[in-house]
Amino acid sequence: MHDVLMLVCDGLKGLPEAVETVWPRAIAQTCVVHLLRNFFRCAARQDWDKIAKLLRPVYTAPTERSMPMPRQKRDKRTRRRQLAGGRPSAEQSLSLG
Repeated sequence: MHDVLMLVCDGLKGLPEAVETVWPRAIAQTCVVHLLRNFFRCAARQDWDKIAKLLRPVYTAPTERSMPMPRQKRDKRTRRRQLAGGRPSAEQSLSLG
């Protein structure tokens, strides 16, 4: 194999570095399924359906620019409310973003 430009892998530690050593121009990317599995390991089982629904528009977006940005939308609403003299909701006040 000579012209490897992209390798989709399972997230094995050290693999991206090995790919870069063998094929310097190649990009190593973790498979979406493996990314999701790793993500769900950190979440409570009862939240999986809700999280999956929230993540779907992100990993199915055709381009990075077309990905939804819910935090930005919320921040714009908060700024509009503050400019209008309204108080932000508790959720907006506690937002870490």
